[in-house]
Amino acid sequence: MANWFLSEWKLWLLVPLVLDSFTDAQTLKPTRWPLYQGKPLLLAWNAPTEECRPRHKVPLQLDQFHIVASPNEGFTKQNLTIFYKDRLGLYPYFNSDNNPVNGGLPQIASLTQHFKKMPQDIEKYIPNSATKGLAVIDWEEWRPLWIRNWDMKSIYKNQSILLESKKNPTRDQSHVMKLAQQEFEMSGRNFMLRSLKLAKSLRPNQLWGFYLFPDCYNHDYLQSMESYTGRCPDPEIARNEQLRWLWTESTALYPSVYIGSVLRSTAFARQFVRNRVKEGMRVASLDSELARPVFVYTRPTYINELELLTEADLVSTIGESVALGAAGIILWGDASYASSSVNCASLAEYIKGPLGSYLLNVSSAAEQCSHSVCGSRGRCLRRQPDSDTYLHLDPQSHRIVVQGKHLVVEGCMGSEELKRMREDFICQCFSGYQGNNCELQDPHRYITITCQNYWNFIKPGMGTVATWTWRIILLCIFLTCPIMSRPMLLSEFPFLTVWNAPTEKCASQYGVDLDLSTFDIIHNKNEGFIGGNITIFYSNKLGFYPHYTEKNESVYGGVPQNFSLDEHLSQAYADLQKNILYQNFTGLAVVDWESWRPLWDRNWDRKEVYQEGSRILVRAKHPDWKPKQIEAQAKKDFEGEAQKFMEKTIELGRTERPGGLWGFYGFPCCYNYQYKKNETYTGECPLLDMMRNNKLSWLWNVSTALYPEIYLDLSLKGRDRDILLYSRYRIQEGMRIREKTFPIQPVVIPYARIVYTYSMTFLSQEDLVHTIGESVALGAAGVVLWGDADYATNKSTCLAVKSYIDETLGRYLVNVTTAARLCSKELCSSNGRCVRQDVASSAYLHLDPAVWTIIPRAELPDQNPNSPSYVIQMKNKEEGYYFTKLFKCQCYPGWEGEHCEKKIAPKTRQRK
Repeated sequence: MANWFLSEWKLWLLVPLVLDSFTDAQTLKPTRWPLYQGKPLLLAWNAPTEECRPRHKVPLQLDQFHIVASPNEGFTKQNLTIFYKDRLGLYPYFNSDNNPVNGGLPQIASLTQHFKKMPQDIEKYIPNSATKGLAVIDWEEWRPLWIRNWDMKSIYKNQSILLESKKNPTRDQSHVMKLAQQEFEMSGRNFMLRSLKLAKSLRPNQLWGFYLFPDCYNHDYLQSMESYTGRCPDPEIARNEQLRWLWTESTALYPSVYIGSVLRSTAFARQFVRNRVKEGMRVASLDSELARPVFVYTRPTYINELELLTEADLVSTIGESVALGAAGIILWGDASYASSSVNCASLAEYIKGPLGSYLLNVSSAAEQCSHSVCGSRGRCLRRQPDSDTYLHLDPQSHRIVVQGKHLVVEGCMGSEELKRMREDFICQCFSGYQGNNCELQDPHRYITITCQNYWNFIKPGMGTVATWTWRIILLCIFLTCPIMSRPMLLSEFPFLTVWNAPTEKCASQYGVDLDLSTFDIIHNKNEGFIGGNITIFYSNKLGFYPHYTEKNESVYGGVPQNFSLDEHLSQAYADLQKNILYQNFTGLAVVDWESWRPLWDRNWDRKEVYQEGSRILVRAKHPDWKPKQIEAQAKKDFEGEAQKFMEKTIELGRTERPGGLWGFYGFPCCYNYQYKKNETYTGECPLLDMMRNNKLSWLWNVSTALYPEIYLDLSLKGRDRDILLYSRYRIQEGMRIREKTFPIQPVVIPYARIVYTYSMTFLSQEDLVHTIGESVALGAAGVVLWGDADYATNKSTCLAVKSYIDETLGRYLVNVTTAARLCSKELCSSNGRCVRQDVASSAYLHLDPAVWTIIPRAELPDQNPNSPSYVIQMKNKEEGYYFTKLFKCQCYPGWEGEHCEKKIAPKTRQRK
């Protein structure tokens, strides 16, 4: 039985690799564990061949497949379920007669009715909510990107344009086409995304994804074979980037590699498949800590034919996919496979012969490679993706024989074969493991346990911790709980410091690493304004923000009542999906709109243009009105639409990224700038402005975070008392607004700077106490340290910022962050944050210098570079903590009581 090996396979096994570049396994993201233990390659049969045995008396030997499923409607409770357009909800499309079904277009379809029917359909096909398997949504009538609806799918573009023309009869055609595209793409994305979310919530153990996604449209061979490379066109790769929202929500990808007979037994077939699978693997790793598994759809026959694939094309499709790291192969077929006894017999012989032998070959090789190279904790894939190396058993040491009715492998792997396998393949580790051979456990798996163990050392009554006496305590905050650029959960930290300055150039261009994580400073991966932990939307980054330029030229109508709110929200939706990729985003989402203020009376000085622009619109409609009437109507129109723009924008953000902390930068403000001209400055917010803030209750009620600003003007330098009062009352106004907000109390996170405004003069230690320290003591949930591009102007500025962080800022942040944690633990049962009993007192959440000292690594006897940059030493165990005398608790959601020790019913919970 040794002749089952193609002679070409032997040649491909022995092809020497020329390593142009080395691919380290550490650059690969880990992936989820296989559906079946010990089976890194899943084989599935998904063809309607169940009639071959009863009707044509031809049984098919499908025992090699881990999953055997039929796409026919009558089959349920399968481990592979494919949902066609009529099997999952009310999918909108046009039928073959061009008549609309379920509205025809996604922008017309009823989501309410669709979502009402979806659970019934899922219950029918997957009745067990706990079962594991593959769940494939096959919606092929239209594509979510406008430009990809060509040929017969152009009806979706034409009907969308017709729909918008009826809604906007006075708009020119180019504008109508733009609106049609926006509405179609937004509605299509919403329909697919929300359907996927609902399906996942109903059957969370299924691997959900869309059939044929991703595609890279590399069918150039249809035009010419001579120059065909198989490469995915650059525009199609860019379009797949636009579908990040789909990849992010999918838990598996299901591309196809069906080949036509024109590619039979050619190298072009191999190139066609290779590039499609490579694109699938690329997309699978986007925007997630775990790469999604890729299950490749192929056919045992050529497209639209019953001719069976040659052995060379089995290598080009199945072998190529497996070598590139596919998690599984799904063999699909249509009803013609079982339409006659001849077809059934041909297929049965093929499964017993070439197909069955080859599947056993590659699946056995994949298992051996996983076991021998990856310790059974990862999946093998090519070191060089474009090489012709395959996961094949060596024909010199293995053979496939028939035992009874089954094919089995005989032989074992020799040392040379193992060596070659290790040279040609690398490991993609399964979740929880890392390293070239997946031999290392991922330390992040144990973060929660490690930190819990650390805090368990703390006994009731901080001063009695004998185990800490005269010991150096390694600070868990930045050793075993590295925050760095990982997604955060606010309730885990009584106080957060978030970096929001574009300092990525310091490391990338000037070689100056600010090393922010050392000091428990949360930051985005690239230290930019947009990322996984904080995203700030400036006026040109979220929708169409109406405003006037510095030359008083109107943009998007100038004033909110002069522009379409729907158009703004449509673009805002697209911008949001682009800039906040993760659906489970839990970071800060800050909208920074500063051109106008939503209250008419606050648009003074240069902002008076918004009042005048509003008056002009009213005069144009009512030329006979008196100035008083015009003023009243202009104010009403402006404030009404300003409220809608701000309110609906936050609502959109909360709907699409519900875990984010949504709010507007600089709100609330109390306008206590009297220090500029008043020698008896009190810092108090003017009563008039507090009353105006009360009028913005609609904004506070929709926000999940308040972001007041406590930047210090250079004229305040050296004026400690004024800085303290200025900051205190601005933070207090945020806390006052918070207490008045219902039903969700937003967190208060002030914006601060480490330099005085419009300068590179750093704040003093006292300034940090009066801004950051005051924020902690008054109950703020954190502080955002904002900065501009001046921080990274050149190497000198980068070094100056780094020096300030290392020598001044970092130590203080370690101090207050640790004190906030300790107080939360001692006073609030770790279920709340500490707040001053007397807001006017000078009590701060500081580690007592008589009890604690923060020591740089350089001053320690052991200067191991792997040690933490700073450690904390407890000097005197007799010194007690007096948190209980000076502070009280502000409980987290779900907790109440003087010490947040009592759980409350979910219906009474409030966000803290």
